[in-house]
Amino acid sequence: MAKDFLLDDDGDLLIQNGDFVIGDSLDQEVQAVLEMAQGELKEDPVLGADLFRMVHSNATEADLKQRVKLQLARDGKNYDEIKERMRLRTNG
Repeated sequence: MAKDFLLDDDGDLLIQNGDFVIGDSLDQEVQAVLEMAQGELKEDPVLGADLFRMVHSNATEADLKQRVKLQLARDGKNYDEIKERMRLRTNG
């Protein structure tokens, strides 16, 4: 489990009772990697799946899956573990 500052639905720091909220940030980290375009992150300009663009392109499902796997691995995350985590959340 990744612990970090949590963000609200607008991407701003989540604040409750005047304090930053800290919690499991894995989902929001994965979301950021999948939404981000390459070049957006100064620390790692190659990181970013840019799924918005990919979905509206001629990319196949296999292309999308490969890009997601590659970018999650680049960020130190395991695709299969993330996939299972999402499956558990949607079934639970």
